[in-house]
Amino acid sequence: MQFLHPELLLLSPLVALPVIIHLLNRIRYRRVRWAAIDFLLTMERRAVRRARLQQILLMALRMLLLAAALGALAQPVVRGGLAALLGGSRQVAVALDASASMAAAGTGGSAFERGRQLVASTLEALPRGTRAMGGTFAQAYDSPFREPLQDRSAVAAVLKEARLTGARGDVPRALRAAAESLERGGGGGTIWLVTDLQASGWRADEAGEWQQVRAALERAGKPQVVITDLSPSVEANLSVVALAVAPAVLVEGDAPKLTATVAFRSNKPSGTAATLALFLDGQRVDSRTQEFAEPGRADVVFRLPPLKGGTHWGHLELSPDAMPGDDRYYFVLHTSARIPVLVVDGAPSSVPFEGGSDFVKLAIQPPESALAERSVFSVQTLPPQELAGTDLSHFAAVIVTDLPPLPAEALERLQTYAGGGGLVVVFPGAHTDAAAWNEAKFPGPRIRGLVEAEADKKLKLGVVAPTSPIVSALPAEGLDRVLISKHFRLDTAGQPTEVLIHTESGEPFLVRLQAGRGKVYVFAVSAQADFSNLPFTPPFLLVLHRAIQTHLVEGAAPLALTTLTELRLSPPPGAHVVVRPDGRAAPIVRPAEGDAVYAETELAGIYRLAPGASAPEKPELAAPLAAFNVPTQESELERLDAATIQGLLGSVAVTYLRADGAAGSLGGGSGTQTASSTFPLAALALAFLVGEVLLAWSMGRPSATAKQG
Repeated sequence: MQFLHPELLLLSPLVALPVIIHLLNRIRYRRVRWAAIDFLLTMERRAVRRARLQQILLMALRMLLLAAALGALAQPVVRGGLAALLGGSRQVAVALDASASMAAAGTGGSAFERGRQLVASTLEALPRGTRAMGGTFAQAYDSPFREPLQDRSAVAAVLKEARLTGARGDVPRALRAAAESLERGGGGGTIWLVTDLQASGWRADEAGEWQQVRAALERAGKPQVVITDLSPSVEANLSVVALAVAPAVLVEGDAPKLTATVAFRSNKPSGTAATLALFLDGQRVDSRTQEFAEPGRADVVFRLPPLKGGTHWGHLELSPDAMPGDDRYYFVLHTSARIPVLVVDGAPSSVPFEGGSDFVKLAIQPPESALAERSVFSVQTLPPQELAGTDLSHFAAVIVTDLPPLPAEALERLQTYAGGGGLVVVFPGAHTDAAAWNEAKFPGPRIRGLVEAEADKKLKLGVVAPTSPIVSALPAEGLDRVLISKHFRLDTAGQPTEVLIHTESGEPFLVRLQAGRGKVYVFAVSAQADFSNLPFTPPFLLVLHRAIQTHLVEGAAPLALTTLTELRLSPPPGAHVVVRPDGRAAPIVRPAEGDAVYAETELAGIYRLAPGASAPEKPELAAPLAAFNVPTQESELERLDAATIQGLLGSVAVTYLRADGAAGSLGGGSGTQTASSTFPLAALALAFLVGEVLLAWSMGRPSATAKQG
């Protein structure tokens, strides 16, 4: 047996106080025999024996009263008597931590498995009068019950079926939800938090969150909080915290480089060796070993084999350790035969390099040769009159050269494409109607006329945006070679534009504008030799390639996501399901407009798309959608201490228990620590007090013999 307040046991000698007082009151007188008194003593012998028995009983009741009161203050807890501790409340709300860190294993299995068994057995052992509810939590509290109910077996059954997630824990949200449930149940009671006390899940540095928690507990009648610590002893942990691929945009035949960042965390200044294996499309393809002399991070580089077109899936796997939840890092790679680019030619010509798009096509997709690498782009040319009837959604970029007057339908299609996330590059030219362009109000700067160089002089380019990855390096890449005979004056007033390149006189030369989810680039010159020598210089090719590449990288599906990130889908017509990493399938609900959203991504692994209304027989053959991984915070070793927890909860009474029944008080709060046990000592003390009062009252009443006399 242990006590929540063992310091009060120092007062236990006070139990003997009634005996000491009784002994001090026994004053010995010298006995003198007297016949009259002998006669009276003989007559009242029975009364004397009864009075002595009453005095002994009164003294015993007083001793028991003191012992029970002292025990009630010290709060004894029997090892393993967790049900009795919770049973002192009329309602209990259970919050079982299901975050990824609960996968940490000790001698008795994972923390989550031990917690699930403990919660189920304890709920079934609660006294009959105790109502209960329960649920699991990671980033949110998940429970089918709105308030505590009498059917504790139903609550235990739900928690027996609970599953571990790969998500980050959020203790403040769980406590708020549990407090709201108790409030709906009438207030008061107990919140039982079963967790591993990982510091990241408590968000102790977010004062606003904990102010809301304390307010919710206040509204719920300040229920006591019982915390069961399930954390095993973990001294070190290895995890993959980041993954990068180069090149960022993959095409068929690429053999990309994968760079994995491995983190070694340890509570001691020691080293270790990390073995990291690479799996691609279900096959192990490589393995590396990284030595750590001390805790820190290191990059491990892999070279993948040449990739076929389509989507590839894989994972990196570390050698097993005490925290298996983060031993795998999943990823998905998307490759295509070539990246399609549409060029709208406003001045086509059969004479080589006389057309408006000839130099653009040559810069984006040069002729293949043995000396040059194959271009990743595939160019399709289109006349302006066909733009209105063309589906632009599958093009990575649309480049309009020698911008002609476009019909309203074509402009609307371009605006829809850009607003939906597309990239539009505009080169005005000799056929551009400035008034028609300005009136169309297409996203971008207004064209205010031409600026021409004097006589044989040429204009040059000047300042570039220093932080733009597209143009910041151009001064060292031949920007000074660009000579301009004339250019359009671009008016950016009132437009949320960014000027990437200026002329030496300060006029905008290249302007970028965010249009919805997409981007629009507008040059001040044409893509031909009539305005400048830009098509013959390196900046022409570099800017086009970088603009498209940057846009593709920004809009591309990431290698991996963290769990509980929403997945946006645009599946083909017909019934489809999302196949989860555990093999279960969830039907896709199509909204009236926009993309479908799938949010049940709490498990780490590969999520797939399959046709039909149920999971396929071989889920691994379904098309990979996305990879989800455990948040890096779940790999941390830091645990929150008792004093910090009490500081976060303020005046709320907190009891701190380990799963083996060991109890302790979280000091530092102004609230009184309360708990019940298998010993109803407070009730016993009250009963002894009532008995002592009744016995003293009966001893003070005149006896029947005295009345008769």
